[in-house]
Amino acid sequence: MKKVNITVPTLLLFTLISGLSSFAQLTPAQLRPFIDSNQKIKNAGIREFYARMNYQPVWIKPGGHTNRKIFFEAVRQSAGLGLEENAYRPDHITVLEKEQWAVPTIDDSLEAEVNFTATALRFYSDLVYGNIKPALGYNGLTYIPGCRDIPALLAHAVTNNTLQLMPARLSHPSPVINTLEKKIGWFHRVMADSNFREQTIRSDKVTGTNHALAEKLYQLGIFPAGNRQVPDSILKNYVKEAQRQFNLAPDGVLRSPMLQELNVLLAARLQQSVLALNYYRWLSCLVQNQSVIVVNIPAAYMKVYNHGKVILEMRMIVGKTSTPTSTLASKVNEVILYPYWHVPFSIATKELLPAIKRNPGYINTGNYQVLNKAGNIVDPYSVNWHALSRSYFPYLIRQSTGCDNALGLLKLNFYNPYGIYLHDTPGKNLFRLNKRFFSHGCMRMEKPMELGHMILKNNSIAIDTLEQKGCLRNQSPVTVRADDQMPVVVWYNPVDVDSTGRIIFHEDVYKKFVWRKRK
Repeated sequence: MKKVNITVPTLLLFTLISGLSSFAQLTPAQLRPFIDSNQKIKNAGIREFYARMNYQPVWIKPGGHTNRKIFFEAVRQSAGLGLEENAYRPDHITVLEKEQWAVPTIDDSLEAEVNFTATALRFYSDLVYGNIKPALGYNGLTYIPGCRDIPALLAHAVTNNTLQLMPARLSHPSPVINTLEKKIGWFHRVMADSNFREQTIRSDKVTGTNHALAEKLYQLGIFPAGNRQVPDSILKNYVKEAQRQFNLAPDGVLRSPMLQELNVLLAARLQQSVLALNYYRWLSCLVQNQSVIVVNIPAAYMKVYNHGKVILEMRMIVGKTSTPTSTLASKVNEVILYPYWHVPFSIATKELLPAIKRNPGYINTGNYQVLNKAGNIVDPYSVNWHALSRSYFPYLIRQSTGCDNALGLLKLNFYNPYGIYLHDTPGKNLFRLNKRFFSHGCMRMEKPMELGHMILKNNSIAIDTLEQKGCLRNQSPVTVRADDQMPVVVWYNPVDVDSTGRIIFHEDVYKKFVWRKRK
């Protein structure tokens, strides 16, 4: 929802008169032609709203102070809703809120009325769809959130004198969004306390004498309010819960990684939570009426949504810090059964070539094939490997199918400029680890067959056959077009909510989160 593109200096709109509140009387006969003919109004939502209102003024009219007051009160709750209050306080809103203004001409009144509506539509739209879009390196979707008719809902609320109920009526059914909203509200209440201080924990003692530890656990919403003096065994249990929320092994010991996470400023945790909340608001319409794959890089985790509910989730292995997985949005267009692994140039020259130079038999041992520029397979023993280097490597190395194939039995393709994809893996043991950043950028799936069944719902027999036959060696790849091109979103979200409703603060592995200190 874009803000109306009207830029008129405030002093031309309003004359500040202490204690005076006056305006020129507006009528539908004046408001309609102003809206219809004003080329500066780019937001179609404004036109829809007033059409539904039969072009009756809402804010600048006798009795309009009631609607304004309700809206001002809603805006004052912005921070607790994960929004930025100042974004909804342009000059005309600030002046109107003080009730010390005059709009002496019809034109000034018309401008004020429409500007107020633009701000209201933006506020309620942000409440539904978020005010922060995910930072995507590539966006191959045409998706723009718009599953709620905000102008219609606003017009209905104004007409029925229920404007004060708008925030509640726009609330999401998503448990993730509700959980994040509650956590943000908690952080604001804690930080608003006159006794609030950011805590730095220097001691690794899990005892009642570690007051900074108990206070930080309280600030995080883990330690209950009231007396911070509890038995050491109880305090240790609270530390374990904090470790779960930081995706660390819950052993109750304050090692360096745990201390590092605890010493992240609460203000930074708040900003991370706000970012996550608005990301999920942005996602809400996309997952409402279809299946969507969402991979969260810091979590190394996938959730598959269907009609707003998570129907499949799994651990993932994503890119190392030196070869990070890129953020993107695209659509799965094909499933490859028994895929070849075409070894990327960087891996072939940096990792495989030295091993091949030591022993050309490495090619056959690893079930690799060497292809020349014409795409023909060549005998690895006929190649002068010692003459090759990163600057001269006229071959393609691919790994044939089999139990040792790096892509396993299944690969999901979707267009993106990074050459990455989702795939199976023979290395299942790595999924047991909490930190799963081992790949060169592609994403390995813990449960590839389950997702394959969902994507090939009209041809799932192909997946059944694949599972029955197992890892056939040197089997030719089989490409199956996806019946329903399922959207896939790969984002970098520092905070998530697990299936039990627990908020998880993930390590910022790629150092993408920048904490902004509030002025």
